[in-house]
Amino acid sequence: MSLSELSVSEKLKIVGEKHSQIYEIMSSNQIDCWIIFTRETETTPDSIMEFVVGNDIVLQSAFIFAIYQNELKKYAIVGSFDANTEKEKGLWDEVIGYGHGIKEHLQDKLKMLNPEKIALDYSLNDVSADGLTHGMYLILEDLLKEYSDRFFSAEPIIRAVRGRKTQTELKLITEACRITEEINSQITAYLRVGMSELEIQSKFYELVEKYNVGYAWKKHQNPMCDAGPDKEFGHVSPQPNSYTKSGYTLHNDFGVKYKGYCSDLQRMWFFGSKEEVPQELRDGIDTIVQAIQLSAEKIKPGVEGWEIDKIARDFIVSKGYKEYMHGLGHPVGIKAHDGGGLMGPLWERYGELPKTQLEEGQVFTLEPSLWTKNYGMIALEEMVMITKTGCKFIVEPAHDFLYID
Repeated sequence: MSLSELSVSEKLKIVGEKHSQIYEIMSSNQIDCWIIFTRETETTPDSIMEFVVGNDIVLQSAFIFAIYQNELKKYAIVGSFDANTEKEKGLWDEVIGYGHGIKEHLQDKLKMLNPEKIALDYSLNDVSADGLTHGMYLILEDLLKEYSDRFFSAEPIIRAVRGRKTQTELKLITEACRITEEINSQITAYLRVGMSELEIQSKFYELVEKYNVGYAWKKHQNPMCDAGPDKEFGHVSPQPNSYTKSGYTLHNDFGVKYKGYCSDLQRMWFFGSKEEVPQELRDGIDTIVQAIQLSAEKIKPGVEGWEIDKIARDFIVSKGYKEYMHGLGHPVGIKAHDGGGLMGPLWERYGELPKTQLEEGQVFTLEPSLWTKNYGMIALEEMVMITKTGCKFIVEPAHDFLYID
């Protein structure tokens, strides 16, 4: 069995851990009812199902979390042939398997609960909280006409449920990062001057297969390998005519998937000794390392994402470089880009995401970059977990280039 995916029992363990978070999350957001309304999730998934249901369904289904009489009540209203699966989990206070239609059961449950606010999975900002399709929204609006003025976005609930990593999740992410660094270390021993980016990527593929893990994003762009000063950096595949050169750098962006959870790290190599590094590259790598450290020192729950981005961005600009044209950091979990908040600038393209407050248990990247005049881009990427009072690096952060001497 590949180590890229969770077993059913491991997945249900995490689902149970997530259920234990929901009462506090809903209470703190003053929302007394959350409905996940979905169908044919194999074809059109709502990503939060991964965390609070743990399997696919076919017919229209409503998974209801409600604060009722100061307790969290949990209901699953599903097609009759999905009912046994939900009952066997032991997660729900009641499982209702319907035959002809969901309408009567859903209306009866809402009449009993009579919630003040009904959170639904739509969002203008967060892709991971936008799982309710427009068609399903219209159906729900028709089924619950008398409640439609109580509909609210479930974005804050989903962000917290998805973002606040459980101890099981953190262990899996940490292992993914450890494997990533082991592979990077073996790549360091393999690298030589004159190798093509495709040749280097092939070695990564060999090692990913050796460790029996998966890829944190599409294989053809993982890792992204960027050799020398003339490579166009970004979400591009390695090139056959781009080679490593003495006195220049190699940059990679690489992540694996271990039991459903991802890593996302960037490292840089220099082809030569430490003493041979040109001052332009020395200044650049030192600036990036310091920007990461300065931003990490200010991370704590309650700070908004844009405030952390601004620390790194302003520091890099103060050193005479142009600002980087991307966010400083994104959440990582079952996806390398996992949705939720953002450590990014207050630009139109990011909407309200940079204003999201950081929370304990979240995992973010820190990935500033800069451009040098003669040697191309310099970038590193680390992963941190937010703690009660600050943050800690998932694995030891890079302090310099890796040297191929």
